[in-house]
Amino acid sequence: MPTFDDSFLAVLSALRDRYGRPAGLAPAEPFLAVAAAVLAGDVSPQKAISARAAMGEANFLDPATLAAADAVDVAEVFRETPLGLKHKAIGTLLRLARWLSERDQGDEGSLADRATETLREELAAINGIGRATADRLLLHALRRPVYPLDRATYRVFVRHGWLEPSADYDEARGVVERPLANDPPGLGGFATLMELVGREFCRVGAPRCERCPLRPWLPETGPVDPSV
Repeated sequence: MPTFDDSFLAVLSALRDRYGRPAGLAPAEPFLAVAAAVLAGDVSPQKAISARAAMGEANFLDPATLAAADAVDVAEVFRETPLGLKHKAIGTLLRLARWLSERDQGDEGSLADRATETLREELAAINGIGRATADRLLLHALRRPVYPLDRATYRVFVRHGWLEPSADYDEARGVVERPLANDPPGLGGFATLMELVGREFCRVGAPRCERCPLRPWLPETGPVDPSV
């Protein structure tokens, strides 16, 4: 059976035929504005722009100022935006601001100068972030060529035999990233396509394979059970 690398271009074409060509990544915005959009579960350009406007007015785009702010005051700022940040996400955003503030005061250089793996480890260690959110921040806020592996992508890849059900997060992420190495916009666009096909066809309980644009790449014996 062809590997994902072998099938990638045809898979991408089939997904684009179904959903069109996604935007890829939103226009560059300040790190904390994109982080707020990521923590709200939406990295669309409108959400990042909304976050930047609200945070800029409150001077919360400055990491030290946001890190020292009271969570109640931060919640009040976001109450007027479409982001809808919950209390837990606001706490995570404040911890992220403290991390950024510490980086600004240290001698390690700017974020742009630091290795992706180093940043991933540091971000994932922040309470409330974890590996997938760290990779979303790396991709959307820092334009690093990483794929934020979600459950939809995992289901699609396992069911098509491109990934073993026992694969861990980093192994699975590596399989997805390989055909799009050093292409952050491409990775962002592919993540959007995976989210769409996962929502419409590759559902948790009963996949709707009959009309799925990726049906031609299923194993001859049918979709693999992701829970195996």
